[in-house]
This record gives sequence, C-alpha cells and structure tokens, in this order.
Amino acid sequence: MGWSLPNIPIKESAPAWSPWICLLIIVAGVFVALIQVVMHSPIGGLAKLASGYWLPLTAYTLMGIAIAITLYLLWWEIQSYWVSNWNNWRRNSHLAWQYRAHQHLCVVRHALLTADPQLLPRLVGGVTEPQDDVPPLTLAMDKPVIPGISRFEQLCQHLIQQCRASFIQRYPSGQLTVLVQTTSMDKEREEEAFIRLWAAEGLPWTPTIKCLPDELLCHDWNQRLQATHAPVLVLALHYRQPEENLPEYACALMLFPEAMLKPTERRDAVRVFRAMALNTGALPRELAELRDMALQPAGIKHLVWYSGLSGSSAQALGRVINELSLPLHADIAAAGIIDFAKISADYGRQAGWLMVAAATEMVNYGPGSHWLLHADNKQGYAMALGNSLPVSRDEEVKLSPLPYPAGSLCLAILFNIAVFSAIAHFLPDWLFSSYGVLSMLLLLVVTLPGTVFLLRRTLASLQRPRFIQAAGLARKE
Repeated sequence: MGWSLPNIPIKESAPAWSPWICLLIIVAGVFVALIQVVMHSPIGGLAKLASGYWLPLTAYTLMGIAIAITLYLLWWEIQSYWVSNWNNWRRNSHLAWQYRAHQHLCVVRHALLTADPQLLPRLVGGVTEPQDDVPPLTLAMDKPVIPGISRFEQLCQHLIQQCRASFIQRYPSGQLTVLVQTTSMDKEREEEAFIRLWAAEGLPWTPTIKCLPDELLCHDWNQRLQATHAPVLVLALHYRQPEENLPEYACALMLFPEAMLKPTERRDAVRVFRAMALNTGALPRELAELRDMALQPAGIKHLVWYSGLSGSSAQALGRVINELSLPLHADIAAAGIIDFAKISADYGRQAGWLMVAAATEMVNYGPGSHWLLHADNKQGYAMALGNSLPVSRDEEVKLSPLPYPAGSLCLAILFNIAVFSAIAHFLPDWLFSSYGVLSMLLLLVVTLPGTVFLLRRTLASLQRPRFIQAAGLARKE
C-alpha cells in the first residue's frame, strides 16, 4: 500500500585514491628490478650498457609498474563508481518519488450544491442544536424534479452553466477531459445523455468524456492526473432515483495544470494532489508516509476528513494524528477531524469528489490544508488538498560526481601499447606508414573513451539487479 519512499541503504564512501600507493608500487618495481640485476649479474661485474641487457630489463620494469598501477587504479575506479552510481540511483529514486507525489492539478472554479443548506456549518461545528425538521432530499431548483436520467441531465446542465463563463474566459477552446461520477449503475445511458447535453449546449471544447465506475476515486484519478496536459472538468452528483432516500448533491471542479495558470493565480490556487492507496489497518505508517510527502508545509494547520473508515480505525485516527504532531484546527469540528459520512450522508464510494468539493469550499473560509481519507472495506485512499506549494527537497537529491576514469584510461593505454608492439613485431613497415599511423591514432581515439564507457556500462548492468532487489526489499509488503 502507500507510496513508501524507497528506503534503499546508502553505500559508504569508497576509499580515496592515494598517490602514496602509486609511489610505493614504483619503489617496489625498482627494488625488484635491482634484485634481478644483483641475482643475475655476471661474476666479473655489471653488464655493459651496450650489451643489450639493460634495455629489456628497463622495459619489463616499466611495464610491470604500469600494470600494477593500472590494476590499483582500476580497482579504485570500480569501487568508487559502484558507490557513486548506487547513491545517484538512490537519489534519483527519491527525486522520482517526490515528483510523483507532488503531481497535482489546480482548482480554478468549483461549484457545490447540497440538499442541506446547513451542511458546511455542520461540518465545521457551527450548528450544534438538533434539527427538528426532516432535511430535504432534493436540491432546490426552479424546474420540476423528475427522478431518473432527466434529473441527471438537469443537474449536469446547471453545473455546466455555473462554470461555463469562467471556463471560456480561461480556456476558450481545445481538448478537455470530462469525468462524470454518479451513484447510478447505468453508466452507458448517462454517457449518452451527457453527450447529447454537451452538443445541445454548443460548448467550444473537444471533450473526452469518461463516466467513472462505482469505485474509489483514486483508481482513475491518478492515471488522469499523470497523463493530462489539458484542463479537467469533474462533475460528481447524486440525483433523485425512484424509491430512493439519499439527499441529492451536485458538485463541479474545474482543474487546470499549474503551467496554464497566471503567476498571480498560481500563488493562491487550491491544489488537488494524487491519491495515495491507504491501508486502514496500518494508519500510523500510512499517514506518516502522507506527511513525509511534504505536499503541504508541516507547520500549517490541517483539517482531516474521513469517510468509510471502520470503527476501530476511526477511533484510532485522533491518536495517530496526535502522534504525528500534525497541527490541526482545534476549533473546527471534532478538534480538526471531520467525520464526513456521519454529518453529510453515507454515499459510500461516491463520497470522494464531494469531500474534495467541500474541502475546496472550506478553503474560502480559512483552513487551507486538508487531508481526505476515504475507505471501503479494506480498500482506501488518502489525498492531500491545499493552497500552499508542496515542499521541494532538491537539496537532498544532488548527484554525487562520478570518479575520474584513471583506471580505465590506463587500461586503454596498455591495450594500445600491446597492439602497437604486436604490429611492430609482425608488420613494422605498415606501422610506420601513413595508413598505419592514422590507424593507430584512430584506435587510440576509439579505445580511450570506449574503455571507459564499456567498463561503466558493464558495472551498471551488474549493479542494476541488486539495486532493484534492494528497492523491492525496502518497500512495504
């Protein structure tokens, strides 16, 4: 469940390169060469310079020193690259997690219609006396109420007319995603009626209409949020059905990507973030994750809304919030926690968008940061909504510099020396021709970066399965 931050273990820093070890290798090579000279010198004294003894010895000594230094630098480079690459992947995964968690759309216009005119005051605790009158079941409108699909068209038309002028002003034409969610099971008929209504209204946008199924909000919302670069219009309603007693509601949300808003609008816009899957049996862990996403600054007071939680989870919610040290509006509702289903009506899985619209309306009265918790049996989601920018933690994701490829470059040089030596032995004339010189230069140009690339590509390929395994073990079961 959740979007747990991959708690991949960090690799400790690799040992630093030491020039003293290289110096020690040189001294050791010279010392071995001196022992070779002493052990194999003729009885009459050291061999003369013209004897041909010293040149091969010097070449072998230099080659041995070069191979030893290359092996040391290669070992150091592999260790350093392994650590740096692992930690960079770890930081990149944190950055990707933060980017995914911080995805949101901005509410530029909303409408909330409820059959009970005292709903919001009762949500905030402003109405405490019991109601003697039976609350109305239908929305107050001038037109007659005809239960069924006619009522659906009537409410949708009313919501569209409320948002139309503001929508056209901000977005005169273009693509538009329309999400419609109702408590009815007849989605095909609703979609046909809505398409007919859209055409009759003569609206200037090209809609992609989706009637959401009877499921929790997060299942479709997260996919739409991630893929959309155009505005989204959400219409959620419960309309009168024959022999049905739940009170009606209708709400509309005009959601824009932040990039489409003016700078002055971005500052105070209400942001609706991605929904996080919620395991209601592990609220302390799940809500700690929601807090760690830093969707809203930690010091800002919150309101926590919930609907559909089991009795034990609802009772534990206050204690969990207190343990998280989440500041709440203690003077609103039950110390900053709102039991939405108890105060409004039990709309079950369809209560999600109504909670979003009610929380958006609440922002107009002051409380700017909200957590919305919605569950159905063992499934649930948690969503953040607020008018503050998410807290960016870019300083935690700075990449570590990769080590200088000293070992791979030395290996490439040794390889070129070996190739030159072999060609000089078998094809000396060709080697010192113009074609030979150009071929050797080209080989040098290719092998120097090629060895670096090949070594690091090989190390990354070997490291990737281990990193994926570590990431999987770090996630919650």
